[in-house]
Amino acid sequence: MSDNPARLNLLTYLPRSSTPAGATPDTRPATVSDPPKSVDEALWLVLAAHVTGLRRSGVLEDAALLMIARALDMASAATSGDDGLPWRRATALDERVEAFLPDSLSGAATLGLAREEWLATVVRVLLRDASLAILSEVAEISAIALTLADAHTLTVMSAFTGGRPAQPTTLGHYLGGLLSPLRTTRRRMTDAFSALNRSPLGAGVLAGDVIAADREDLADRLGFLAPVPNTLDALMGVEDIVASVETVIAALATIHRLVRDMLVWIRTDPTSFVLDEGWFSLPEPALPTLVRSERLELLDSSLAQSVAGLSSVVLRLRAVPYGPLGAAIAVPFALTQTLRQEVMPLLAESGAFIREGLIVNRAYLGNRAGRGYTTAGDLAAFLMTEEQVPPAPARRIAVLVLSQLQKAGLEVSGITQDMIDTAALLTIGREIKVEIEPLGRFLAPRRFLERREVTGSPAPAMTRAWLADERSALEQDRAWMDETTARISTRTATLSSAIADAASQDQD
Repeated sequence: MSDNPARLNLLTYLPRSSTPAGATPDTRPATVSDPPKSVDEALWLVLAAHVTGLRRSGVLEDAALLMIARALDMASAATSGDDGLPWRRATALDERVEAFLPDSLSGAATLGLAREEWLATVVRVLLRDASLAILSEVAEISAIALTLADAHTLTVMSAFTGGRPAQPTTLGHYLGGLLSPLRTTRRRMTDAFSALNRSPLGAGVLAGDVIAADREDLADRLGFLAPVPNTLDALMGVEDIVASVETVIAALATIHRLVRDMLVWIRTDPTSFVLDEGWFSLPEPALPTLVRSERLELLDSSLAQSVAGLSSVVLRLRAVPYGPLGAAIAVPFALTQTLRQEVMPLLAESGAFIREGLIVNRAYLGNRAGRGYTTAGDLAAFLMTEEQVPPAPARRIAVLVLSQLQKAGLEVSGITQDMIDTAALLTIGREIKVEIEPLGRFLAPRRFLERREVTGSPAPAMTRAWLADERSALEQDRAWMDETTARISTRTATLSSAIADAASQDQD
């Protein structure tokens, strides 16, 4: 990004390392450990939990547990060599474990473990980890947008409705269209996560298992909050997954709306928002004035495609027949890959655009904010408060004056005393003799905003209060994420350590 002084006098951008007044630097603690990111790791963890459950139920003796733990430990380092299908990956892991077990313990590791419950549990392990990672990215975008809004609570600009300028606002207030929906989405994500973070393990084929596994203990060992209460629902339910996917769709759609609006601004009024060097492309040789941002356009189309793709996944899940998922388990497995490989990079790119790609031309935006009759609605208010004209006549005079302005092709700044007096004679039968200088100050965009003192308005004080509330909500969400991630990481690390310790005892 250029540090040219002449450029910085005109354009302002968000420094990469700045923390505005009142903002709290991000000092969140690192999580205990990374959650499992691969199908094989998740398959191994669920199998490990099942084995420890067999010992707790008295099905396995200590000596058998130690040998199976050693086989699990050795199998975790072996290559699966499978073709990627989830049930084949499970079979490959089972075969690797069996290869390290004596004949007397053949089949003991997966005793009572149905493929249905194994894969259903793995899906939830992977999806909850992906959900937490996505929630973290959404929180990061919220933090970036909060910093940008903090820096621009006084940057006046036009707000549009139906493609036409409506009233002045500020860039800080404008970003409410991103920040507030993302806050709602984060809360929806945490609610959906609570339902997703329940364990199917112990559900058997669909009716539970005769071994009578302690499902609550198995859930806790894997970091789940609880088991799915109904064993059939544990294997066939899709709504917990759907709810999580729909929150991701909501986040992407909200971000896409902002990106698309920025594209419109940059295409139609290229002086208002300018792209950093890393975001614009060189112009066509035949059209030297035509500069396009292929990177931003790609982000725009990718967000739209991702929303459409995830929406189709929701439809596919809800079309699955009643009963255990069976082969349809491939759909949520593929979803975990989509979230990791497609959605996460898109969110990271969106955050980079807001943080680094967008440069704001404060002066130009402020100059344009008063055009398009955006403050004309306050002419009646001026006549009522400053000239004591009754409400109904004041509104009629304002309408007549605005009509004259439009016919003459003038903006609000072109109002003259004669225009007002002519309208007043037609309405109340007398001239008002308005002082144009105080009227001009009254209708200036910044004064227009200062009079809007309702909660959540673009008045700077109101915007700062709203931003403080948004920041508090974000800090709460981040604290919840840290606590939840730490709990899951601690539980899964404890499970892995238990297997490793048992394997070491066997070797001794």
